[in-house]
Amino acid sequence: MHIKSPLKKEKVKENKRNNSAGRKKNGHHSTYRTNGGNYGRRIDKKDEGKKRFSLPSLKPWKVILGAIVLGALGIIYLNHVFATQELLQEVNQLEREYNQVKRVHSDYKLNYDRMIGPANIYEQAKGQGFINGGPAEKVIEVEK
Repeated sequence: MHIKSPLKKEKVKENKRNNSAGRKKNGHHSTYRTNGGNYGRRIDKKDEGKKRFSLPSLKPWKVILGAIVLGALGIIYLNHVFATQELLQEVNQLEREYNQVKRVHSDYKLNYDRMIGPANIYEQAKGQGFINGGPAEKVIEVEK
C-alpha cells in the first residue's frame, strides 16, 4: 500500500531521469547521449563570464587615450571641412572669371566673323569699283 502525504506533495521535485526500461522497449540502449554530447557533464560557470564585456576590463588610461584620439580626429576633420569650403569658393570665383572671358571671346569672334564675312567683302569690293557678276550658278533652261 502506497500513501501520499498532501504536505510533501508540493515539496517533491519531478523525476527527470529517463526510465531505462522504457528505453529498452523502444530499441534504444541505456547509454543514450543527448545531442550536445554533454550528458552527465557539468558546464563551467567561469567560461560564461569570459564571453561577456565587463566594465572593469576597460581601464581609465584606455578611456583617456580614446578621448584624445577622437578629439584629434575631430580637429583634423574640421580642418578638412574648412579647407574644402575655401577651395569651393576659389573654384566658384575661377568659374565666374572663365564665363566672363568666354563671353568676351565670343563677342570678339562675332565681330571678326562680321568683318571677314561675305556681306562686308561685297561692300568693300563695290567700293573699289568691282561689279557683281550675279549668282555663280546660272540656271540653264532648255526649251523643247
